[in-house]
Amino acid sequence: MQIKRKDMLWGLGLTILMAVLFFLPVGAWDTVHGKFYDLSLRIRGTLKPPPEIAIVAIDDSSMNQVGRWPWPRSKVAELVTKIAESEAKIIGVDIIFLPLPGKEASPEDQILGEATKRAGNVIYPFYFTLGKADDEKKLKTPAHIAPFSLLLFDDPQKFSDFPPLTAKEIFAPVPEVGQGAKALGHINVIPDPDGKVRWDPLFIEFAGHYYPSFSLQIAAAYLGLSRGDIAVRVGQSIRLGKTILPTNTQGMMLINYYGGNQTVPHYAAADILSGKVTKEVLKNKIVIVGVTAAGTAAGVQDLMTTPFSPNFPGVEKHAQEVASIIQNRLISRPLWVPFGEFFLLVVVGIFLTIIMPQTRPFTALLILGLTIVVIGGIMVGAIFQGIWVKVFFPLLLTVGQYLLFTGLRSKMGEEIKEVKIEEKIPKAVTEDLLEGAGPPKKIGRYEILGELGKGAMGVVYKGRDPIIGRLVAIKTIRFDRLYEAQEIEGLKERFFNEAQAAGKLIHPHIVTIFDVGEDRGLSFMAMEFVEGEPLSKYTSKDRLLPLEKVINLIIESAEALDFAHRHGIVHRDIKPANIMLTPNGQAKVMDFGIAKLPTSTLTQTGSILGTPAYMSPEQISGRELDGRSDLFSLGCVFYELMTGTRPFKGENLSALSYQITQGTPWLPSALNPRIPAILDVFMLKALAKSPPQRFQNGQEMATSLREIIRNGLE
Repeated sequence: MQIKRKDMLWGLGLTILMAVLFFLPVGAWDTVHGKFYDLSLRIRGTLKPPPEIAIVAIDDSSMNQVGRWPWPRSKVAELVTKIAESEAKIIGVDIIFLPLPGKEASPEDQILGEATKRAGNVIYPFYFTLGKADDEKKLKTPAHIAPFSLLLFDDPQKFSDFPPLTAKEIFAPVPEVGQGAKALGHINVIPDPDGKVRWDPLFIEFAGHYYPSFSLQIAAAYLGLSRGDIAVRVGQSIRLGKTILPTNTQGMMLINYYGGNQTVPHYAAADILSGKVTKEVLKNKIVIVGVTAAGTAAGVQDLMTTPFSPNFPGVEKHAQEVASIIQNRLISRPLWVPFGEFFLLVVVGIFLTIIMPQTRPFTALLILGLTIVVIGGIMVGAIFQGIWVKVFFPLLLTVGQYLLFTGLRSKMGEEIKEVKIEEKIPKAVTEDLLEGAGPPKKIGRYEILGELGKGAMGVVYKGRDPIIGRLVAIKTIRFDRLYEAQEIEGLKERFFNEAQAAGKLIHPHIVTIFDVGEDRGLSFMAMEFVEGEPLSKYTSKDRLLPLEKVINLIIESAEALDFAHRHGIVHRDIKPANIMLTPNGQAKVMDFGIAKLPTSTLTQTGSILGTPAYMSPEQISGRELDGRSDLFSLGCVFYELMTGTRPFKGENLSALSYQITQGTPWLPSALNPRIPAILDVFMLKALAKSPPQRFQNGQEMATSLREIIRNGLE
């Protein structure tokens, strides 16, 4: 059969379009490429870690025996001593021992510092606040951190073309602990736009010097290398002794995850302390100590989202990264790979342009499947060789060519059977290819009118109830994307029970829940459609609302919470994004029905300062909650709306947890001179660490604020 000129032009036109898209620097492509990277690792499967690495986990069982985190530093010193006595070769402690509030040094710090010096092989982390400093001359590097900056660069002037990540603030362990360490390295994590951690910054610039990562320092120490054995080839790689670590232009390395949690052997910290684990188990090994506790103790979690799990312990990430370095099992993108990807795209386009117009529908479907298998085989085969090949555009072109030519034949009146592509292509591929398509026409009985926004749990749509013509907001939840398979059934049951209970809350300042259900595997909640904006729009210093307006919004929110608490419902996730400001200036509290669901925003590094920043001390410590926890969170919201900053900050969950449970925030009037002193007094009570010292119910809080307004804000 001769190829028609029109078919040739259509096929080549689509190929040229894909070639143009291939070269466009669109951030959305990175997200899709990342999903295919995840898929290739999962298809490759779990790798066997080297026997030289072990994890000592501060897990739930250890906390049950020793006590809740944070432990006294003397107890950590005891743990370090036990590991050192086992003749471990390197001890990495994935915990930052910041100064205790109001103390330059403490006896506990001295005890841990002495244990560190005796061991002689302990490596500690520190972390940076990323960003450009207003005045770099004022940046000061702690004396015990400075000796660990990198020394060797092929051409430092190339940093102007390939700038690395830059920091404007450093949080280091107290000198009493850090001075005795063998090395120190940063633990900053840079998630991709979809929240998954795929890259590790091997060094970060601070005050004109470049500091290596915690994992890199552990690997170097194990290999017996000093900073004089680490050389940076700017924009390309790092030489660690004889090993070349490939990086992107910012000095970040792709993480070759070996598998899911506990791929590297875990030993409970309590078992080390009690002597249950014999010395031979840890002898001559890299031992990395870290917090893995989960369960209800949200505040002690150090979790992130990775290709293998949405709840992946940070210490496991370090261990698997160190394993890949010392085994030289790294993943790279050599300079020839982008050219190879483009060549593959062109070959696929020309091949399908020639072959597709000449085939019948069933044959075309076979060609589609075989082409996808071949392209997928290239992707997976390359990952086995330690090379990441991006195949999204060749796959998209393959599906596009198939749809194009079957569509053209259908238009010309040829007999074609309707084919559902998503049933013929592996589910993991079609979900990634079709994600981002237009909104569905219906969810349950509700007609979808458009998309309102996207959150950590799913998409929110504007919809209409066709039975009574009422506008609704439809919040969707993809349990299969957020949670492990074994968790989904129990979480779905909890979701439906919570939503049904919250649906009974009818109050002028609470967004009403009308319905919950499931449609084609997609759980959803139909809620009152509210025009307006979340209060998170008004938390920056240049967008603060008038003070009296803020107070009235907090009064309405407090009364809404009081109503919910009297009906036995605790929200658990009060934050600015969950309070709407309506066009008539009223507050509406949202998301009562999903507050009990654990979300990835609680644990992803990068997103970590979202929900946890508003948690009460009892919530972040995993204790039993009542309505006073919500009022503490509302106090945090009030503080931020007045000052433009959060009362408690920390770049990782351990630091944030410590600030919430032990730290004292600045008085609001110190940050915003327009705030009267009476609100400082109010805030001291609202943010009291002990629940009995706070407002005991929402009505009491609202009454106190009304009294403040009545007496004047001057």
